Amino acid sequence: MTETVAEKRSVWGGRCHRCGGLMVPEQVLEIRSMDFRCVSCGERIDTVILAHREKNSIRNESKTLMMGK
Repeated sequence: MTETVAEKRSVWGGRCHRCGGLMVPEQVLEIRSMDFRCVSCGERIDTVILAHREKNSIRNESKTLMMGK
């Protein structure tokens, strides 16, 4: 199932993690993908980057929980 632009944006909030700038959807024709680009600094976000960040976020949360016990 393909995520919509709104679903992808809800994962990271629609703001650039580097500069806080506005992220806008941008179609990448070569790979038929809808990515996001920051209008301020040019940061690019795609589904692979989002998946890795989500995986790392879960890993960091579990480490924090384990250290607290």
